[in-house]
This record gives sequence, C-alpha cells and structure tokens, in this order.
Amino acid sequence: MTFTIIETKTVPTIQVLSNSRRMILHSKYNPLKEVNIWCDKEADEIKEDEEIIVIGLGAGYHIQQLANRYPTHKITVIEFNDPFFKWFKQSPFNASLSQNDAISMKQFSALSPTEKNQIFSSISLTNLLIHKSGLDLLPTEFEGVKIALEDIILQKNSLRKQLGNLHSNFEKNNALNDKSICDLKNLYSGKPIILVSAGPSLDKQLPLLKKIHDEKHFVIGAVGTAVKPLIKAKITPDFFMIIDPNEATFGQLTNVSLPETPLYYLSTAYHDTVMLHTGPKRIVYQRGYEAAETQANATNSPLIQTGGSVATTLLDLMVYLGGENIALIGQDLAYTDGKSHANAAYAQINIQGAQKTINYFRTGKVETNRNLSLYRKWFERYAKQHHGLQLYNCTEGGAYIEHWQHISLKDFYNNYNDPK
Repeated sequence: MTFTIIETKTVPTIQVLSNSRRMILHSKYNPLKEVNIWCDKEADEIKEDEEIIVIGLGAGYHIQQLANRYPTHKITVIEFNDPFFKWFKQSPFNASLSQNDAISMKQFSALSPTEKNQIFSSISLTNLLIHKSGLDLLPTEFEGVKIALEDIILQKNSLRKQLGNLHSNFEKNNALNDKSICDLKNLYSGKPIILVSAGPSLDKQLPLLKKIHDEKHFVIGAVGTAVKPLIKAKITPDFFMIIDPNEATFGQLTNVSLPETPLYYLSTAYHDTVMLHTGPKRIVYQRGYEAAETQANATNSPLIQTGGSVATTLLDLMVYLGGENIALIGQDLAYTDGKSHANAAYAQINIQGAQKTINYFRTGKVETNRNLSLYRKWFERYAKQHHGLQLYNCTEGGAYIEHWQHISLKDFYNNYNDPK
C-alpha cells in the first residue's frame, strides 16, 4: 500500500494505491468544497454535550472543518488502517490537527479493549460521523466492523429522510398531554413476559399462546403489526406498541377496538395511528432524538432505546417495566417459508434482495435482508450488555440470535408457569 500527495485546484489530497486499486481520499478537483458538503450533511444534528467521534482520517480537512464549526467540542478521530495512520502522522496534513488540543487522533489497534468498547457504546448516533476514507481504507480483518458501520450509515440516512415526519408527529403527540411511563418502573417485576411480533412463525405459536393468555400467569406485550393476528386468535395483549412515524402503520389499528388495553407509542409515532386507539395511552420518549430527550428531561421521564424497530424498542420498554424473563415469539428476523409476516398481519411485503443468515435451529440458512440483520445484531448486542436478564428466543423459526437462549415456547411456559 502506497500513499502519494497529489495536487488539486485548491488544496492537496491523498492518493492510495493498494493491490492495483487506486483511491482518492477526497475530491481530486476541490477537496474543500467536498468537505463543506460532507459537514453540512453529517454534522447537522451534533449534540452539544457529547464529544464527536469520526471514523477515518482522510486528509484531515473534514476534521479541521468540524473543529471550526464546533470549537467547544472534543473530537476523537479513529483510524483502522495502521500503515496509513503511521504515514499520516509524518505527513504535512498532520500539522494543523496536532496543534489543536481538542482533536485526538487514535490508532484503533493501539486502543485497549475497554477503550474500544467505550468509544462505540457511549456515543450517540448523531455524534458518530463516518468519513468515506474510513470505509475505503478498512483492512479486510475488519469486515465485521465495515458491515456495522454501513448499517449505521443506512440508519442515519433513514432518519434524515423521516425528519419532517418525526418533528410533525412529535409536536402533535406531545400536545395530547398523555402521561409518560415514569410511574410504571418495575410494573411487571417478577412476572415472565412474552414479546409478540408478527413474523411468519407467529401463526404456529397462536394455539399455545391462547392457552397462556387464558391462564393469565404471563404478561403479553405486542408490536402493532401483531395486534390483528392476536385478536383473530381471541388473544388480547396486556399492552402493545407502535413507533413508526409513517402512514403505513394506520392499517394496523383500523377496525380494532381495545378500549382497556394500554397503547405505548413513541413520541414520534404516526399521530393519526395513535388517535385511532380509544383505550389508555402512554407516550414514550426515545434516546437519540433531541426533542424527545429535552421533553423527557423536563418531565423527569425515562428514555427508551429504539434499536430501529418496534420490537427492539418494545424490548427495552419491557425491561424498564420490570421484565427480567422475556421470550420472543414471531421475531423471525427473516423470511421464513418465503413470507414476511404472519397471515393476518397488516404488513405483507414482496421479498426482494434477500440475504442469508443462520436459521433458528442452526441446521442451515434462511433468507433475510439488511434491515432485519441490523435488528438482529441489535438484539445480540442488547443481550451481551444485559447479563442479568434471562432472554429467550422462542420464535421456533426465522434467524438464530446470538447470546439468546433458544427454547420452545412450550418449554418457556413450563419453566415459568406458576399458578400461585
């Protein structure tokens, strides 16, 4: 791998030659213009009270621009490519950055395990910025990191596209003056909980779930897409949740009457869908959305992690509500038998661009997609971070979820059924 300084119309940039592949780390025409565009896009929602972490040194222009825009922030730059890091430190690009005390440049391989974990676990999505050079120069041994970073980029792009809806829904939902969940901490402490999603495998679980429901020894919480399949099976969940800011959720609650069942809705959930529910409602403020964090702070309300899907959000809510023994059903995270959802769910989609992942029984692979893989990884990380919880995947279909116990719903029922 060789690094060469090349001239452009404005300032020099860097050319990298690696295995006959040529890369330019900034625009070969106008790096400064490119950097301004990048900062406008990537740094538009930087949080004031957190440091900024940047993946990729590049030629340093994007880092200097960030320092100019956010002079009170600490900026930590992580470079995964060891040869490039060493070359950069000896290059003329290093001078202006090394003179700024607010900027810290770190070689990933030189960090301790604790430092590596802290970097990515303590930073919010808005303050983690990924420069193209950081991905281009990632060594092959960090393929897993590259996939995770690409997932973050996908998540951030999705968030940007929905900002208008998020803001509009938040204002309307907040004006409802519904209670938050601050008084519900540990509401279900000591009780086993079943989180019901609407994946294809839900259909085969409904007969046993009906028996569990009727005996009333377990708490049943559901995502919005699972409500209609549950009602059809004569199962009324103890509560359910919606989080999506888009109109697509509206059909989940049309012609649904659950006058005594609490709805937990994310502060940015689609307002018209929230209004369909005539029963009790609680607003849930989410971590990572500034307006929600501000309101939660003002009302002494907790913040819930979202993870990108309604099931990931509902899991963190269940833990706040006291859940310690939690089972997933219908959480396929894959296209079991070529289907996207359970039969009665209002969410069937055409399956396109499928990937493969290890199946629930670890006997082969099942089709999935990038978003579902992102949610699966979130479930895996959550289990690693919450050692005190007993987390079970009882879906009996779909994808295998690392760090979760895989048992049948029948076994979960037998293990925790206590008629007292």
